[in-house]
Amino acid sequence: MPLLSLGRPKMVEPLLITPTELRQHHYCPRVVFFERCTPVRRRETILMTHGREKHQTELVRERRRTLSRYELTEGERRYEVRLTNHALGVTGELDLLIVDGARAFPVEFKHTSRLPDPGHKLQLCAYALLVEAELGLLCPHGYWHSSRTRQTHMVLFDTRLRNRTRAAIQVVRGFILAEQCPSPTAQTVKCLECELRNFCGDTL
Repeated sequence: MPLLSLGRPKMVEPLLITPTELRQHHYCPRVVFFERCTPVRRRETILMTHGREKHQTELVRERRRTLSRYELTEGERRYEVRLTNHALGVTGELDLLIVDGARAFPVEFKHTSRLPDPGHKLQLCAYALLVEAELGLLCPHGYWHSSRTRQTHMVLFDTRLRNRTRAAIQVVRGFILAEQCPSPTAQTVKCLECELRNFCGDTL
């Protein structure tokens, strides 16, 4: 009888989600579910393509600007910073990180005329938690910049937002691991323009 190999047990990598998925979850939990747990793939719309192009243009422009819009006199800019923390369960690429000594300020660029909503704040705070966990820097607040209105908004990473972000991470990871379809958004007006609306069947 052949001997069985008793090697080390295979390590299972923990599920990682992205800060972007936290924002999508706030918009509608089913967006994340369909992308992660089903073979459904979202088709990129013209607006998505346009937004991505504007996003790249804004990053190029940022390299020529001063730090005055962030009310900072000095700091090191780090672009497209990729971070992963398995304990947190999050991985992602941050648009811009401004490092000033032991402090750091994550920055996100969006091509929209709207103000940052709770989903955007969750996304930005998740990046802050990643920076603190992986780089050992303190993130008291971050910045959310609209390339359409040219306005920059400061987002304070207070205890309430940090707790909400950690809770949202666990919720999203939970329904992905369970492959359990969450309830849709309560704002059915969002469903009218959603490219995934045909897959829900219980919203409109």
